[in-house]
Amino acid sequence: MSLRSGKFWPRLLACSPSWSMHRRPRSRSASIEETTMITRRLALGLGPALLASPALHAQPAWPSKPVRVIVPFAPGGPTDLIARLMAERLGQEIGGTAIVENRPGANGNIGSAAAANEADGHTVLFSTGTMYTLNPTLYGTSQVDLSRDCVGLATVAALPNVLVVNPKKLDVTSVQQLIERGRKAPGELTYASFGVGSSPHVTATLLQQLGKFEAINVPYGGSAPALNAVLAGDVDFLFDNVTTSTPQIQAGAVRALGVTSSFRTSGLPDVPTLQEAGLTGFEFSGWFAVFASKKTPAEPLAKLRAAMVAAASSSEYGAKLRDRGAEPFVTPDAELETFLAREKDRWANLAQEAGIRRD
Repeated sequence: MSLRSGKFWPRLLACSPSWSMHRRPRSRSASIEETTMITRRLALGLGPALLASPALHAQPAWPSKPVRVIVPFAPGGPTDLIARLMAERLGQEIGGTAIVENRPGANGNIGSAAAANEADGHTVLFSTGTMYTLNPTLYGTSQVDLSRDCVGLATVAALPNVLVVNPKKLDVTSVQQLIERGRKAPGELTYASFGVGSSPHVTATLLQQLGKFEAINVPYGGSAPALNAVLAGDVDFLFDNVTTSTPQIQAGAVRALGVTSSFRTSGLPDVPTLQEAGLTGFEFSGWFAVFASKKTPAEPLAKLRAAMVAAASSSEYGAKLRDRGAEPFVTPDAELETFLAREKDRWANLAQEAGIRRD
């Protein structure tokens, strides 16, 4: 390359010590501005990678707060009792806390609506079988329909009813004597229920249909107030859950005439079934299940389902159920949807045949 060439001089000057010593230094503000521009370019370049980072999108640990178990009946009844056993075990399964919240009214519709509208991943509904199967038929679907608004998580227990009377108010010792009393005085006998479509109402309706007599339904907010009405002599009889009535039966405060299951219960071995008492085809065992809103996100929903199944399958939970006259009842995940649909059809047909309707 010729020294006369113009291209040589810039290179020479750049390498010259005298040039380096005498060139004009940059200002501090210019350096800061250049650094800022570089930082911005780096941020723009790294932005997509940072946003795609799993760490930035990690979901908060579940549960992040206590799980609410909504019980749509008053405290002290069988649904409430079994729900509290389940909540205790559920808390152990999730390593957190499960709290029972009673929301009684409208045969479970108030509590059901509250649960159906809550999709925080920390709220479930503890439902009876009749709520799921009969409420939409009796009350319409404008309020809540669990098959439409909720998703089943697990079945958790089964429990028969027992027919009880106050021996001081009604001196009968058998189902047949109760039926005869009802036939002799049509419309004079009264019975307690938890509302139209509740299991005490369904079983009392079947008793009247098979026994060919009529009695007056007196609805209460749940098992505890209904049983108290029998104890006080305000009503004549009640198909109560075995769980809550057994202590009163054993104490002699009420008299048991029969159980609704197809077999005698271990807690009341001397009490015959309704079929043994002469009512052929009378069989009823209520079941309980846990539901969540269909709006619940998939991830917490899956965790809720797994925790519920594990809790219901626990031997400790099962033992506590049996101590109270109930039985564990867990439907496999793959069969749960079919079971619920079949039960809904079954009880809707029964309600139509037995003339069970909301007045």
